[in-house]
Amino acid sequence: MVIPYLSIATSFVAAGLGIRAATIPIRDSIDDMMPDIGRQGKWASWAAVAAGVSVVLQSLDRLWQ
Repeated sequence: MVIPYLSIATSFVAAGLGIRAATIPIRDSIDDMMPDIGRQGKWASWAAVAAGVSVVLQSLDRLWQ
């Protein structure tokens, strides 16, 4: 079945996006900080979506066993 492999793939995508969000440098100036936090939030939200998809796929796989 292909669902476990899709779950693994989306887990790796979520991890990669989360690492990308965590490695965005946040500058010291308040004028620079807010856009940096906004960019970090966008990457983190995509990581959360990918993690959610992974959990749904894992649940479906377990349910169908």
